[in-house]
Amino acid sequence: MNRQAEEELSIDEKYARDKAIALLSYLLDCVRLGGCSDIEDVFSEPEYPNLSRLIVGNQMLLAYKALQFLAPQVFRAAVDGGLPWTSAHELYEKYLKKAQQAETASELLELQNQMYLDFAHNVVLANHQFSPIVRRCRLYINEHKNEPLSVGHIAEALHISTSYLSHVYKQETGETICDFIRQKKIAEAKLLLKYTSLSLTDIWEKLGFCSQSHFTDIFRKGTSITPLQFRNKYKFRKPVL
Repeated sequence: MNRQAEEELSIDEKYARDKAIALLSYLLDCVRLGGCSDIEDVFSEPEYPNLSRLIVGNQMLLAYKALQFLAPQVFRAAVDGGLPWTSAHELYEKYLKKAQQAETASELLELQNQMYLDFAHNVVLANHQFSPIVRRCRLYINEHKNEPLSVGHIAEALHISTSYLSHVYKQETGETICDFIRQKKIAEAKLLLKYTSLSLTDIWEKLGFCSQSHFTDIFRKGTSITPLQFRNKYKFRKPVL
């Protein structure tokens, strides 16, 4: 290969990487918002399959590692969008298992596309029964779950009275806003405990808890085990090919 051809290939690869990063951010937002039609629009673009092939080619191992890299991020986006952690985790495990059973790079790329749509669809199902007020409230909590949150602060941000917001939310969901805040913080803590090496101190500070004992108490009430016990039991290990 001459120097000009090598430079052209390098430019193509850099473009593919930059485009892939932008697309990933957009697709994760689509999952978070349940935008199935938007995801399908991306997949229908002529450039999309060419972009995937340029990045992965026919390399089975590279395609498998790409899906392994993407799955936790799609999982997190779906949980942020309102999909219960247990439901998201079941989907996540399903796609990891399917990935291990795939026999070609093309099969893995198709599985990756299915994963985006499947998670987005389940986000829609998890949220479709709620009114715009409740959806806005849940979205706000998802976007600010790493901050100290109060019902009054959320109501102010949404320009709704605290009493009205609390009433509508409880009436539609059967739980309080504080219940949902705790659920989201616990769900995020599970992701951090399972997929990162952050210390317990880093995690409770990141999630806006006032102390480690408070974090442990809330986590234990929601899961029946301590954060450390959860990490020891569920810490992610990459499956062996």
